Amino acid sequence: MMMKIDLADLTGYSGRPYAGPDDHRAMAALLNNWHEAIGLPERTTAAEVDNSYAHLNNCDPAMDMAMVDGPDGRLAGYIRVEWADVPGEPTRYWVVPHIDPAHRATPLWLRLAGAAIERNLSLAADHQSTSGKVLEGFSDRDLEPDVGAHYEALGFAVETYGASMSRSLEGELPAHPLPIGLEIRPVAEAQLRQIWEADQAAFKDHWGWAEPTENDFEWFLENPHRDISLWRVAWDGDEVAGQVKSYINHAENDLLGRRRGYTEFISTGRKWRKQGVASALICASFDALRGVGMTEAALGVHAENPTGAFRLYESLGFEIDSMWLSWHRPI
Repeated sequence: MMMKIDLADLTGYSGRPYAGPDDHRAMAALLNNWHEAIGLPERTTAAEVDNSYAHLNNCDPAMDMAMVDGPDGRLAGYIRVEWADVPGEPTRYWVVPHIDPAHRATPLWLRLAGAAIERNLSLAADHQSTSGKVLEGFSDRDLEPDVGAHYEALGFAVETYGASMSRSLEGELPAHPLPIGLEIRPVAEAQLRQIWEADQAAFKDHWGWAEPTENDFEWFLENPHRDISLWRVAWDGDEVAGQVKSYINHAENDLLGRRRGYTEFISTGRKWRKQGVASALICASFDALRGVGMTEAALGVHAENPTGAFRLYESLGFEIDSMWLSWHRPI
């Protein structure tokens, strides 16, 4: 049975179960409508939604999702509950409603959040945790003040924050050499498991890291934007020392009339940190992206990253475009 949403006083709105892939195009359109309305320069493709929902963890869509259609019969909003065990941190339960901006003035966001909170509390009651349990939500600090106000009204408080950053790839670009003994080699498909596992291991001490699953690896393999020709991986013999797995969202660029590449999935193994590995790989990634016609690079970062990533990206010319907030409410 799907989550129950209180729509009694919302004339013309109706709740229904998630319809699987048949809903994905409408879900992507809803997310894009919202981003356009608030001025966030990011777009989601139906292929990305397909991949994400084919590899869900700790989420049963039949029980943990609910869709709401508006008076015009189109998707007005939806909610998905998911939880994650984070070593040494509280178990996290998502409360992240999505609504079309045409319904922003209605109580729909709060109704979806209420349904998610109720479902999460039911799930949490059956879970053991040595580090506590929290409800978790997200909002853009400057572009979604109403969403932040909703979280505050529901008893949430900001727990941490991060940023979306970008920089131009035109003109002179910075250059950093790799440490002696390391080298960048072309990536082969046979190396994908090793590269992915090295990335997961490097993030173990980062905020929000959860034990990866085979589902996560399959998501990585089937990412519609994966292009190993753009990756820059540093090797120390047969070990992965660091990596930047850049990609291009061509549909997003076409919609927004730009040429942006993402220097994302950046990590350095512990024994190679503080040696300039990440700087060298990011600079090599700038060249790779410019080589295929991109004029800007972008990334996202947790601003309280323990390795000082935020300061590193600023030193390489990235500037903040927007700030995101992580909201928590103890269970």
